Amino acid sequence: MLETKVRTLTETKFECLSCGTVSRLPEGVPTGTVFKLTCYRCGEKALVKYLSSPPEITEEKPAPREEIQTPSVGTPTYQERERPAIRPIQKEVSKESPLAGFLEGIQSKWDNWKDSWSKNPSEDRPWFQKVRTETDTPTAFHRPIKTLSERLLEKGRRFQFPKFRPNIWLVLIPLPLALVFLIFFWMGVIQREAEVPGLLSIFYIHQPTVIYDRDGRKVSEIFGKKTSNLEWEAYPENLKRMVLLVEDRSFFSHGGIHYSSVLRAFFVNIISLRFKQGASTITQQLARILLNDREKSLGRKLKEAQLAYALESSLDKEKILLHYMNNVYLGHGAFGFASASEFYFGKKPKDLNVSEMIVLASLASAPNRFSPLKNPDLSSGRVEAILRSLENDGALKEDLRPTIQDIYQTFNTRSPGETVYGNRKDDSPYVTEHVRKFLQTMYPDTNIYESGGFSVYTTISQPVQAELQKVVKTHVENLLKGGQVRRNRLTENGKNADVTPFRNLVADLSPALELFIDTDRFVTGGDSGLQAAVVAVDPQTGDVLLLHGGTEFKSDNQFPRATGMYRQTGSTIKPILYSEAIDSGIANPATHILDAPLIYKNSVSNWMPENIGNQYDGDISLRVALAKSKNTAAVQIAEKLGLGEISAAFERFFFPEEKVLKSRFRRDLSLALGSLELSPLEMASAYSAFANDGNIVRPHLIEKVVDRAGNVVYQRKDQDEFNLKWPQTRKAITPPTAEIMIDLLHGSANHAGVRNTGYRGEVAGKTGTTNEHRDAWFVGVRPGISMAVWLGYDSPGFGMGSSALGGTIAAPLWGSIAKLFDSAESGDKEERKKYQYSQRAVTMEICPESGKLPGPDCPKKTSELFHPSHLPAETCPLTHKSDAKQELLKNVF
Repeated sequence: MLETKVRTLTETKFECLSCGTVSRLPEGVPTGTVFKLTCYRCGEKALVKYLSSPPEITEEKPAPREEIQTPSVGTPTYQERERPAIRPIQKEVSKESPLAGFLEGIQSKWDNWKDSWSKNPSEDRPWFQKVRTETDTPTAFHRPIKTLSERLLEKGRRFQFPKFRPNIWLVLIPLPLALVFLIFFWMGVIQREAEVPGLLSIFYIHQPTVIYDRDGRKVSEIFGKKTSNLEWEAYPENLKRMVLLVEDRSFFSHGGIHYSSVLRAFFVNIISLRFKQGASTITQQLARILLNDREKSLGRKLKEAQLAYALESSLDKEKILLHYMNNVYLGHGAFGFASASEFYFGKKPKDLNVSEMIVLASLASAPNRFSPLKNPDLSSGRVEAILRSLENDGALKEDLRPTIQDIYQTFNTRSPGETVYGNRKDDSPYVTEHVRKFLQTMYPDTNIYESGGFSVYTTISQPVQAELQKVVKTHVENLLKGGQVRRNRLTENGKNADVTPFRNLVADLSPALELFIDTDRFVTGGDSGLQAAVVAVDPQTGDVLLLHGGTEFKSDNQFPRATGMYRQTGSTIKPILYSEAIDSGIANPATHILDAPLIYKNSVSNWMPENIGNQYDGDISLRVALAKSKNTAAVQIAEKLGLGEISAAFERFFFPEEKVLKSRFRRDLSLALGSLELSPLEMASAYSAFANDGNIVRPHLIEKVVDRAGNVVYQRKDQDEFNLKWPQTRKAITPPTAEIMIDLLHGSANHAGVRNTGYRGEVAGKTGTTNEHRDAWFVGVRPGISMAVWLGYDSPGFGMGSSALGGTIAAPLWGSIAKLFDSAESGDKEERKKYQYSQRAVTMEICPESGKLPGPDCPKKTSELFHPSHLPAETCPLTHKSDAKQELLKNVF
């Protein structure tokens, strides 16, 4: 529509207000004239008035249109030098206006100009036509208005791809970079090859340390991280195939990396914009385990690839697969298929069925996510996918789904938080702890839980040891329930003790004694409940057959009382004194002693050793005195021996090293009543002399230790395993004395409660009860076994009550354990070993009333054992009349 407002122009330029197109006014437009102008691009019309006049020039007759000369290039025309702007006029001019004729003239000239455009482009044209030709199409002034789609289509037709000019630097620069990368990559591979043996040596650092008994049966394990350690043949072929089918089907054909899988995983991760899929071969997974790096980064993948190539170069395929199957993590603390097989199914790998193999093989990719205990639905879905894949490949012919369903029903009964650590069953915890501490002394800078892989061969009798903890715990619980033991706080330690004038070293440990006690483990200030310690040794070899240091092994009760605790022994020390008296000829089994109250005076106080229950039997033989555990008789024997000879006896039995003897031995007669502190292991070893021809063999539990490489790193020879300061063997008493003591201890054992448990086998032993019932003992021997049993409270501030005697609470436990040995040996067809003596005692008849050779008036005669070097020579002087007792009292001491 024509605008009604007239636009005033001062230049020859015209700018359309509608589309913004700039054009020039026709040449020769008169100044001050109003005329109508149409935009050549959009067709918008406007009234314009041109006010500026061009500079004066000589008027010439205009030449014909076809003769108009186009200015030469580079010579600016007037219009180029001065182009007035053309602005639209806002008011439309009427056709009847005086200007109408002028405008029609302009239109006529316009038509002539259009005709000139149709000529050959090579012909001369006016300057403004030439300019429009160079910038627009020939019909630019009359181009119709086009839609947006038409304009885009036209531009698309005119679009051309830019011509690519190859730059040689784009090719030359990446090639050296790629070459450098490859050089450094393969240098890394070569370096990794040198590291492979070292990595593999550390690879099994978390293998469990396995403890074996005397017959090669597994006792227990020590581990912080449980891995597997099977050989290639120990894994069934079906399990190997299943692992390869699930994890790496092209394992035997690739060189460590499967490139097509890498590309597939790359595109999947790019599309999902996250690390969604991996492409690790079994070799790469083994490399990741060796590197112990789970970071998802290109740096880690590069190291993993280098190590994978190094593994393929250093190991054969079977070794790579074996290391992988031994160490891949399969959830719940189980590393390797052997450990996982035991945890999930309680089986060894060779005993697994195909369904169980599939379940195990499904765990390697994501053991926590696909755990059948934590996420049974995800796990069963994963197993189902594996089943379908195997069926599609024809690798599986039968339907295993019913069997697998039964497996998952079993898993439903187990706790999701269950681990191999919680399931670790240790029937011999005190043995395990002893072995661990022994290994720690061998490798003080190593954490045995973390750096394991040892095979420790011990002397333990596992069938008995496995039941020992249960037997001890049950026995202690029954004592407490039955009221035989009642914890009694002793407000004034030693007030009513039999050894009042002498030191009570249980209540007050001397500095010298502390040298032999592990003060870090020995707790005297608290009360952890009633405890029981048991240790048994083989008299002939010194093998420790049983070891149990407390009622129940737990976090707050791990003190090894059987080997590291020193307590008063009570009457169990009397056989040591009696054997010395017999060996030296001071007394013999027939020697008569007066059992009557005694009093010993000194400058400090009086000491009166009392019998249990204050019962005195008058004139009795040494045999009877030992059987009835008469304190007065023991003190008289000690007095006859003298402290010098007692010291010599203790040196042979307990303290062969002089320094130890001086620090632990006490020089007073209370020794005869068991005031000296000894460990259960020392007591069991001392009694072993009676069953081993008078000899004591230093006890030991560990025979040898083999490391993970099969090297023997420890072999028992002259090592003092329990730090007793003892030689390998030593003579304590002569063989005849040993035989006599066994005979004497038969009677003592029969007076104890050993038979109350139903045990009917051989036993020769002695009970012991310390003052105020702090300790209850029974130490006894039978062919092949010398065993000590102790019960009491850790704190000397507590007693067990008046009914807690060695014969009532310790002897029955000894009998219960001896029954376990009978059961374990029932399948052995060999005869049980008999006591062996290189020199035998002599049997002679004596008069039972005097203990001497029978005279012509002796009405009774009995047989007794005598040492061949100390045979009786005196004849019975008694007349055996009514005053025979008074006559007898003259001869007793």
